[in-house]
Amino acid sequence: MDISLYAARAEDIDVLSTFQIANFFQRQKFVTRDVCNLTAAGITMGPVSPTLVQGQTSYTVATSAGQRPKVVQFRNSALNIEIIRQAWQTYREFVPQCKFCGMLSDVYVYEMDLVAGVVFCRARRQLLAPGMEQRLLRTAQDFARCQPPDVTRALFAHYSKILDQLSLSLPERFQLKLDGVRQGLPLLFRPDYPMVLNHDDLLEMNIHVDENTGCITGIVDWADAMVTPFGTSLGGLEIVLGVQTSSRWLFHPEHNFLRAQFWKTFYDLTGHISDDDKRAIEVGRLFGLFRTYGFDRRPEKEKALTLAEGHPDLVCLEAFCPLALFQLAAYDPDVRFKSDGVTGDRIMLVDQMETEIPKLAMSSDEPY
Repeated sequence: MDISLYAARAEDIDVLSTFQIANFFQRQKFVTRDVCNLTAAGITMGPVSPTLVQGQTSYTVATSAGQRPKVVQFRNSALNIEIIRQAWQTYREFVPQCKFCGMLSDVYVYEMDLVAGVVFCRARRQLLAPGMEQRLLRTAQDFARCQPPDVTRALFAHYSKILDQLSLSLPERFQLKLDGVRQGLPLLFRPDYPMVLNHDDLLEMNIHVDENTGCITGIVDWADAMVTPFGTSLGGLEIVLGVQTSSRWLFHPEHNFLRAQFWKTFYDLTGHISDDDKRAIEVGRLFGLFRTYGFDRRPEKEKALTLAEGHPDLVCLEAFCPLALFQLAAYDPDVRFKSDGVTGDRIMLVDQMETEIPKLAMSSDEPY
């Protein structure tokens, strides 16, 4: 089955970006697009043009002039430069450096390094196509290299509250998995378990890849990065291995092999990990998936609501939560995951084909 047919086309993303630019300037009282372009040209000392992917609350332009291509972003809200600095120190080449350039009326202006490659959402259709497995394999392996070293620790009470909220609203079929995460939560807060700076929005709009090789060239939009237990961002790998339509999640036919290679690369990089740490990593991965896909927006956001039965975005939890990696042979390229009863018939793998509408991830606020 060719699931790339269900991925959004570049022209679909272009339409979304055009809408987001128009919507951004509709909300501005004193700043116009021309003024922003002139300001950016003055900062970069060269002509600018809009980036191919935009955000819901920003306007971003790029220039290729000079030795280091730059991006200028105009935002409704301020970035935390200290967090971005920490992200750069942690991940180096995967994070664009950023500096504050001042205010344009009530709009914040930032200059950043231009990340090479294209946003994953534009490359997804190509990378998921038959015959592109080696490039997608490189993307999965690079995703392992994007995981951070140790920083500090916190958050147990907050995580428990999130699980309480989910337990009250999510359908019964998710409760057993939620209970398992709750029981394993203390593993994430042991004195010797690492707390790290995690990107909090690893979606297809924020991952840049080289279309010709599949290599990840950078991760953008660090505005909401936070220090959390190691492993809570690992669920972002699933975004690379499939595509969401209007009614279901479609996995790449080789997703098991690709996922196994991710874990092989991951453990090759981290070295020996105890069984307790492996369990903790799996608890963190599942918690991150529930936190990301169990609410209509991040639970820390105002008016965030848990998803109830019938919500279309439950297909993500139904697809991702059965993949309990610790109990499986993560090193075995031929491993095949078995359903635990969560998914029913709502995940298509290799032998089903229906007409579906591609769905773009809309929860990401900014492309940088």
